Amino acid sequence: MLIDPFFPEWETDLNRLHAALPHGADLMLLIDSAFVPKLFRQLNDNSKAILLFEFLPVCSKEARDVSPFVVRFDPADKSLARLLKRCSGWPMLSALATYESVEQVAKRLGAWCIVEVDGQNLNFRFPDTRRLPAIFEKLTPQQRLELTGNAIDWHYIGRDGSWRSLPLEPNPIPLSIPVKTTLDEHQFGRLLQESEPDEMWVQLLDRGARTDLLPSQRHALLSNALYVADKHGLDDTLKVAWCLDCIQTSCQSDAVTLRARLLGWIQENVGSESENVYQSA
Repeated sequence: MLIDPFFPEWETDLNRLHAALPHGADLMLLIDSAFVPKLFRQLNDNSKAILLFEFLPVCSKEARDVSPFVVRFDPADKSLARLLKRCSGWPMLSALATYESVEQVAKRLGAWCIVEVDGQNLNFRFPDTRRLPAIFEKLTPQQRLELTGNAIDWHYIGRDGSWRSLPLEPNPIPLSIPVKTTLDEHQFGRLLQESEPDEMWVQLLDRGARTDLLPSQRHALLSNALYVADKHGLDDTLKVAWCLDCIQTSCQSDAVTLRARLLGWIQENVGSESENVYQSA
């Protein structure tokens, strides 16, 4: 699992979001099948799930199975309820309150599945709710509107397994769906930095790391461990060793405690001469 299991109240909260919709609005679910392939096949024929990858020039059977999809939330749909329970522990569930139809929402979001960065087309992982907050923060105001359309709320399951919300500014003016979506190199570079703790965890798993920490606690620890490591100028090899030590000992994750711990770790593992260099960094 990549995030904490869903809070026990997650389904009740989802039903409340649906019940609180203003007149004329619907609740659309965005579900990222990359984590549970072929998930949309569990829905009944009346659910009308729309795969975002089908808006791409080419969509193979394999791509369909891992495609994000949009489906209108219906509290009475038992097949949908069973499907949503399989999402627990995975960063794959968002709920958008919007006046657009499910077809319009799917086309709008589908236009963002591939973005151009410096002339290259890249898979844009905004349906991954670990990535979503940072992505939204780093988009320009116009890009945010092009992504969200006339949505009045965008809720998503956060790293701690509870519902979170993006800071939307509702826009009553109809917006066209972008033909082409582009990020500049600065935006893309900042997004890469945001994903570093998750990428570090993958490296640590390859080294046999194990922890009893919840995924949200693990992410908080690695985020601050990397922050203090960068502040003290550790190279890539030392950063991996330092993060592995933090995970194996499940140490406190606040930056102040980690900074003091890092200085002792450097002295013990790197040597006194290097310690002076890292202390002054």
